[in-house]
Amino acid sequence: MTVKVVSAAAAGSDAVPVLFYRGEKEPQAPAGLLEIGRALRSLTGLEPGKAGWHLIPTADKKTPRVILAELPAEGCLARALRNGCANLQRELDGRGIKAIRLYFPEALDDRLTQAAAEGILLGDYCFDKYRTARPKYAGPEEVFLDGTEIGLKRAGAFAGGQIRSRSLANEPGNVIGPAEMAHCAQEVARAGGLECTVYDEGQIHEMGMEALFAVGRGSAKRPRFVHMVYRPQGIENPKRVVFVGKSVTFDSGGLSIKTRDGMITMKGDKTGACNVLGIMEAVAALRPSLEVHGIFGAVENMPDGDAYRVDDIIRAKNGKTIEVKNTDAEGRLTLADALAYACELKPDALIDMATLTGAIGTALGGYTAGALGDDAALAQAIIDAGKAVGERFHYFPLDDDKLKEKISTPFADVKNSAGPGGGAITAGMFLREFVVPGTSWIHLDIASVDYYESAFDCYSAGASSFGVRTCLQYLMNLEK
Repeated sequence: MTVKVVSAAAAGSDAVPVLFYRGEKEPQAPAGLLEIGRALRSLTGLEPGKAGWHLIPTADKKTPRVILAELPAEGCLARALRNGCANLQRELDGRGIKAIRLYFPEALDDRLTQAAAEGILLGDYCFDKYRTARPKYAGPEEVFLDGTEIGLKRAGAFAGGQIRSRSLANEPGNVIGPAEMAHCAQEVARAGGLECTVYDEGQIHEMGMEALFAVGRGSAKRPRFVHMVYRPQGIENPKRVVFVGKSVTFDSGGLSIKTRDGMITMKGDKTGACNVLGIMEAVAALRPSLEVHGIFGAVENMPDGDAYRVDDIIRAKNGKTIEVKNTDAEGRLTLADALAYACELKPDALIDMATLTGAIGTALGGYTAGALGDDAALAQAIIDAGKAVGERFHYFPLDDDKLKEKISTPFADVKNSAGPGGGAITAGMFLREFVVPGTSWIHLDIASVDYYESAFDCYSAGASSFGVRTCLQYLMNLEK
């Protein structure tokens, strides 16, 4: 089921009204309906300013006649609307309601329209395509609200990009391998009028991407490298933004093999690249006045007789040599070549995202992602964009010289694993070795926020695809 969020002017009489309150502020609803809402609010005991909702059933106790919803009295209204609408859509799943009409306590401008519509769209998502017995009912198929067309359009693109990424990231390794990732990129490009070039294993080898090639060498599923491009029409010398994503379609750890429990959810080790695909799909819909590139190298990290080994020394695309200390620190090797390739494009901004380290979760918990680099201005721009769409990032500058010593080795230019202690930062320092000095670059470590066991707010169970909307908001802010 796909939910459709449209202007309230098209609402039919069968749409169930939803009254959103914020503290003492009442929804902008018709007088008769508002009086009913006041009475029901008093009877149900909903406290002003205390978040929550109440379903008022009809005589058959199945379909609510009116839905009352409370938003927090304080805090960011956009975030409250986004999460409140997502939770509402999820709460109504299986109740047989086909349409709802939303009434809010404040007029919705572009930003608030986008937040509310995003919440509905994201809250509607679940990955159940492989379940043979699906729920009998789904959530509302139509949602009507008073808002702006710009807000609705952006919500469709932002949420659609995140959903595209989620759906791909949730696919298991027996369905999605490197070739399938490349095929998905070609489909997105074809639908959106983007350029897309796919390189096979032979071309990857010829291009000097030995780090990427080494990681994929142990799998029967051969690596692919993908470069997508959106070019704005009629704009001379536009700003160029390049997104790079990690795409390990399944990570066994290679010869440094993971434990049984450690392999669970490793189908999601491709989320960075899935995010890039979601971003590029949304960019094709939004058509910004920026030149946007999406890049990823897709591999499967498996152990066999041809797998790369601990102590191997390999050469990356930029000529630097890498001593392998852990074949389970493979994502940074694929990113090394991708970043070196991206720098050849001379970007105005270079943003990579990856489920890179467990250390980032230890440092930040499960609801904040890391932003690592030397460009404080770019980091702040990402943090600000994240705040606007309800995603949290914490900045780690790569300025600790003692930590940097941990990735040095007497046998090569750098080693791929620094061991315990500051693991997210040393991983960022490793990546920096493959970025041309002076490039405006930030590394987003999304491993801490990549996967949730159960749904909450605008995040579904499974892959979260955290970061898609932040990057899209960053592009929108860059246009201003």
